[in-house]
Amino acid sequence: MIVYSKKIGSFINEIKRTVKQVLEREVGLQVGRDYFLGRWQRVYPINIVIYNDASQMGYFDPTFYELGFHECLMLCPSEQRHNVIRHELAHYITFINHGRVLLPHSEEFKALCQRLGWGEEVQRATIQLERKVTDAQEEESSVLRKVKKLLALATSSNIHEAEIAMIKSQQLLLKHHMEAPSIDEEGGEKVVLRRIMKQKRKGAKTCAIGNILTTFFVSVVYNRGGDFTYLEILGDLVNVSIAEYVASVLDHQLDILWAQAQKSAQVKGRVAKNSFFYGVARGYCDKVRALKQASAADMTHALMIIEKKLDDARAMAYPRLRSSKSNSLYCEEAALLGEKEGKQLSINPAINKTSERSDKLFLGFHHGRES
Repeated sequence: MIVYSKKIGSFINEIKRTVKQVLEREVGLQVGRDYFLGRWQRVYPINIVIYNDASQMGYFDPTFYELGFHECLMLCPSEQRHNVIRHELAHYITFINHGRVLLPHSEEFKALCQRLGWGEEVQRATIQLERKVTDAQEEESSVLRKVKKLLALATSSNIHEAEIAMIKSQQLLLKHHMEAPSIDEEGGEKVVLRRIMKQKRKGAKTCAIGNILTTFFVSVVYNRGGDFTYLEILGDLVNVSIAEYVASVLDHQLDILWAQAQKSAQVKGRVAKNSFFYGVARGYCDKVRALKQASAADMTHALMIIEKKLDDARAMAYPRLRSSKSNSLYCEEAALLGEKEGKQLSINPAINKTSERSDKLFLGFHHGRES
């Protein structure tokens, strides 16, 4: 789980300076502002992220050319931190020279470290951390349970009861977001990022799911890494967790809805399918938006605050974010059919107390009157 805050942003800049110094002074490579020149003078990015949900001190991800470092390194002595940086750079350079077919600590990796004069203190700079349940994780679990109970009520055949449950779930997420203790030591709010939905390409279904997830007070971005596209969710820990669970089920259930639409309305083809998915998202989002507008004024004010926070979070995580537009063809009949399904879509997290997977979500579809 990648994390961002103002303090973490300063730490990323500190690590980036160290990375550039090591590459230039110890490895002997030419470096630029956010890149270095590797084998055959090819340009490679210097892409740094900070995380806090794993036990290792650092990692190199060749899919995104990404160097990740644990948040706890902020509290470590500088020499230990520098050795972890050297260790992950050794992985990066070994990948550049030999590809991803090698074992993580292969003979080639060790030979590179020895050639650069990096001894055992660098080669073994992968201290395992003891994972503990934090206050933020306890709060996450508590809010998740409450929200899931409310979303379950939102599938009720009683339209009034369903609308009240939907609004209460939104109000609970708003309340948590406004009171969340995810603050770093310098007073800056901390947000998290998770990558989900590994796909060959950015498709209509992925975009539709991303649009629906924004109703859970998260920001979504589509990021290309290697031969795949990922949906990235950014926001408060609880909201991101709920959105992640919902996405995993929507990925399957949208296909079920499309199969039903093909049989009932006899629509077919890729253009119709894509239009249907966009219609489902529009219908669901319009329903939630209408419920929010009909709620109390204090909720409207809180929504404005959260939107500003999400904008700030996007600026931290994606300082060079570019927007893209779709030029795909459109089928109005399928889109309207999808919109009708979206307005009847209810998210129902089942709670099975006897199952170890009780915190997993599934979607229930209530086809009663439109709310």
